[in-house]
Amino acid sequence: MTAPNELLSSYANNAFSQAGEDGILREIFARLKIDKGTFCEFGAWDGQFLSNTHYFYKNGWSGWYIEGDRSRYEDLKRNITEPNIENICAFITRSGADTLDKLLVNSKLYKEKNVRELDLLSIDIDSDDLAIWKSVKEFRPKVVIIEFNPTIPIDVFFENPLGEFKGNSARSIYEHAQSIGYGLVANTRCNLIFVDKSIGAAHFTFLEIDDPSLTLGDRYFFGYDGSLIVQQTGNGAEHSVPELIRVPWSGMRFAQPVDRIFRKTSLNRPLRRLSHFLSKLRIALLHPLIFLTRKTYK
Repeated sequence: MTAPNELLSSYANNAFSQAGEDGILREIFARLKIDKGTFCEFGAWDGQFLSNTHYFYKNGWSGWYIEGDRSRYEDLKRNITEPNIENICAFITRSGADTLDKLLVNSKLYKEKNVRELDLLSIDIDSDDLAIWKSVKEFRPKVVIIEFNPTIPIDVFFENPLGEFKGNSARSIYEHAQSIGYGLVANTRCNLIFVDKSIGAAHFTFLEIDDPSLTLGDRYFFGYDGSLIVQQTGNGAEHSVPELIRVPWSGMRFAQPVDRIFRKTSLNRPLRRLSHFLSKLRIALLHPLIFLTRKTYK
């Protein structure tokens, strides 16, 4: 029997997932002795691309794939054809006709094939992930994998403003999971994985959100000399001061906010004035409307 305190991160391996998720999930269900279960993945894309559940589909599981984008849904229908899977085209909402509860309860699998258990819920919609999980009342999945924004520090409570695309902090997701009886067992660079404590206590060590074994994304902070420093979380992580910094997800890049020549803990008065002038000039040229409003976060 596998020791409960053996880190699940050592099982990270991609069959179809992005960062080792389906390898970790395979080990979780092996410990739970669930060979052929039921899953639901929304934000399913085409059912294969970076999928947390496609491995289980290929191994005979039942379940639901839900995708709101019509073009991706057409790809989903072409890729996912087994009769024990139901494909649904919908953007899930936290209330109204398209809540996860209503979509599943009104599905053919639920009504005609009496599929009522949910072993794995995979949530990845880059926005209201946490709000959707909070809205689920009819089902209690044994395992939940949910996306978080890895650039938000772990001490910050942040829930995505409804309908926007900001993401949710690991802390906010973790606290909700704790409040409804789920324990954190693993994470990857952008997903947290929880197990229902009522069935998982004998098989897993539940982690605190600040456990040093977790890798919860890059951190961005300023040195006293004005350098913008980038560092990965976790013990022994190295920091860097890149002159060009990539904005996560967008792919855009920006330069260090303070030019190298001015990155000193103390500047004489002429250099300080010059640095302030150049900073304002840069904003005026690149963002004139912002410059005119002169709204600055302090």
